[in-house]
Amino acid sequence: MKSIPLTGLNTFSIAARHLSFTKAAEELHLTQGAVSQQIRQLEERLKFSLFTRHHRRLELTVAGARLAVQLNHSFNEISGLISELQEEESSNILSVSVMPSFATKWLIPRLGSLQETYPDLQLRIQANDREVSFQRDRIDVAIVHSHVHNAKSHLVPLMKDKVFPVCSPAFLKQRGLTHANQLADVPLLNDDSEWRFSSPYAEWERWLQLANAKGVKPSRGISFNRGDLAVQAAIAGQGVALGRTPLVMDDIQHGRLVKPFDDILDENHAYVFACPEAQYQREPVQQLLKWLVAECYQYSPDDALTKPETLKVTGR
Repeated sequence: MKSIPLTGLNTFSIAARHLSFTKAAEELHLTQGAVSQQIRQLEERLKFSLFTRHHRRLELTVAGARLAVQLNHSFNEISGLISELQEEESSNILSVSVMPSFATKWLIPRLGSLQETYPDLQLRIQANDREVSFQRDRIDVAIVHSHVHNAKSHLVPLMKDKVFPVCSPAFLKQRGLTHANQLADVPLLNDDSEWRFSSPYAEWERWLQLANAKGVKPSRGISFNRGDLAVQAAIAGQGVALGRTPLVMDDIQHGRLVKPFDDILDENHAYVFACPEAQYQREPVQQLLKWLVAECYQYSPDDALTKPETLKVTGR
């Protein structure tokens, strides 16, 4: 079947509602003859009648009545979606997907600064470890890990993701850790987050190789399905966790965690701001991005991947 013109379907829907070509013509600002011609052409295309034409009145056929009901429903849905999209486009509400550990350890403690900077900006935060689908998840923007993000979108790198062991000051003093080989005798805390496609021990193994450690088996440790839980266990003195830059730097600065060794594993991974190209020019998106870049640079200038003065934004 050839494609059906939407203009003809819309004209039929209005004529069916009025049961009058004349009233449909008035609503559409057409002549009665033009409406009648569009309906006849539509019937020829569909190969069935939509109206039974009586003297001075119209009656829908069974097929015409069924089609009118469906068109009315479909046009109402389309109209509602358009209104929703227009409202979203002009609103200050952003749906943001964030990795749970990053949200807990980095983003949430800084939301007060965002509200002070942009008081009208409203975030709807969704914690999400899997790869983001903007359309499926109805997400405007996302903060993701470069290791797992494959969707086509506008990307702005925010912060390096470097990993290194951390533990509480009391644990360090109690165990007297001075060399990586000593990790063979202490509990290791593993991050087994869903976004990882490799073994939860893979990064531990690569760090141990970097530190030239011998006889340490990460698989004998305790595993958590979120990185912030492993970090919290380390703060509580339960062992040594492999910390990620944005998840542990606040705790290190406040004395809740320490780095017992100098070796740092840097595999060129990063935390990244991502959004569909169509969303990028929206002012709320620009505001959030500008704030994120500034906060990452203030947090750790050496690890920030985009400097505030180099970021090209279009919002205020």
